[in-house]
Amino acid sequence: MNHAFTGTLLRARLLFVALTAALTLSLAVGVSPLSPTANAAPSGASTSDGSKLDGQRTTERQRKTRPTRGERLMRIVRRQNGDPYSYGAAGPHRFDCSGLTQFVYRVAIGERLPHNSGAQVGRTRRISRAAARPGDLVFFHDGGSVYHVAVYAGGNRIWHAPGSGKRVTRAQIWTRSHFFGRVR
Repeated sequence: MNHAFTGTLLRARLLFVALTAALTLSLAVGVSPLSPTANAAPSGASTSDGSKLDGQRTTERQRKTRPTRGERLMRIVRRQNGDPYSYGAAGPHRFDCSGLTQFVYRVAIGERLPHNSGAQVGRTRRISRAAARPGDLVFFHDGGSVYHVAVYAGGNRIWHAPGSGKRVTRAQIWTRSHFFGRVR
């Protein structure tokens, strides 16, 4: 057998194994081979002229296809817009304030929060207003205890289940008696 042919066959076999492993990995993490990034070369891959591709560009492309934690939380909470308030309810179509945050975190990122605004404080790390990002929690207090919780939407706005007779809505933060928390 020709040595050049054997070398080509070996390279083809290695390429096949690498592509099969890449496909298996991409399917395991939920990236479709038909997605726009499916044609992106893996980090560290070479172009046809032998130069290395920029690994950072590939990472940015992959990031565009997978929403951030905040984007996933915002997508789920927006879907609840207009759902009625119901004391003690935690979805999928009726909520109280802590039931809404509990439902959104469970569905969007698989995080199980308690169904009580005071207990949810204990599952967060307190953060400053400047550090707050969409998807963080906003806790409202009366100087002593927490009486309401909402999902921060950015720009001094929240998504919340406001109370009896009302519906899940986006609203301005109405008081200075609040603080932000990021779920750990």
